[in-house]
Parts: sequence; C-alpha cells; structure tokens
Amino acid sequence: MTKSTQTSSTSPAQAATARPKLDDEAFETFIRRRRPAAPVWSMSGLDGYLTALIIGPKFINPYQWIPLFAGEGAMALPMETTEHQAVQTIVAEYNRISATLGERPEEYRPRFSHITYSHDSFDWHTGFLLGTEFAPRLWSPVIRGHAVTGDIIAPIRALCDAKKITPPAEIIQIAGAVIKIRDYFMPRRSRQKF
Repeated sequence: MTKSTQTSSTSPAQAATARPKLDDEAFETFIRRRRPAAPVWSMSGLDGYLTALIIGPKFINPYQWIPLFAGEGAMALPMETTEHQAVQTIVAEYNRISATLGERPEEYRPRFSHITYSHDSFDWHTGFLLGTEFAPRLWSPVIRGHAVTGDIIAPIRALCDAKKITPPAEIIQIAGAVIKIRDYFMPRRSRQKF
C-alpha cells in the first residue's frame, strides 16, 4: 500500500459538519473491488481525475461521474453504507482540491502516491487524462497544444512515463500547469449556463 501526499486540511467548520467517509485505505479497497471497475484505483488517481473535472472547460454534473466510482444509486443510500461513505470521500476530495485552487492556488500540489521518499505520478496522470474524457473536443487545444494555449500541459504530459519518480521541482511545475489550465478554461466555465 502506498501513501498519498496532500496539501490542505479540513477547516474546523468542515470537520464539525463532516459526514462519515472512508479513510484512504478503505476507499482504495472499495474502488478496487467494484464491478464494473472504477476509472481509477487509488487516491492519487482520484485526485488526478477530480483535478481535471475541476479545472476543465465546463462543469460536469456529479451524477454523471460519481456512479462510476460508487455505483448507481450510491448517493441516495443511507449514510451507514460503504457506498455512501465512498461518495462522501469523493465529495470531500473534490471540495478540498476546488477550495485549494480557488482560495490558495499557490499551495496547490497534486496528490501523488508516496513511496519511500519519492513520488510516483503514474496514477495521478492516468486519472487526470481519464477526467478529460467528459469534454474531449473542448480539452483538445490544451491536450494537443494550440497557438492560443501554447503547450501549457507539457509538465503533465511528461508524467506519462510509467514508474517515473517525480522530483519536488517537477511537482511544482505540474501544479503550475494545473493552475494555467484552470485559468485558461475559467472564462468558458464562468459563462456556462446550468
């Protein structure tokens, strides 16, 4: 089992109103046992997936993607069920990433698997790319590079080497790329009608 690094904590107000959720190990066990298989299999992969949804070109309704992780109907199940607690884990991670990027972007760091003094970014990178699949046409100028966007995704694309250990300096570059992509898509997102 690998640990994941993360950048922000829960505020006292959030902790007081928090619903029961799964710890990292229990969540990873849950999604690895799911059938059909969940899109990602680790907290690092979930972080990448949610990051792409949060910074992407449009809001994606959680009813479209939460069932992929927790199952159809999981959001309506009682709080005591593992499925509902998995939903709460996903929502808490989504809110953590969103709040950090929105309120303290300079503190944002991707949550890579931590393996004995190093960071393995493969799961995060895979999750991130899977999260872009809800709007592939809109993501295309960023993923492929474009005159307007340049190659702002380059630090993330460089993660595609499986089992490559990511040094701290590259983690900061990846965080910077996430922020640039968020800034690029923000005007489109803010015009979106619900």
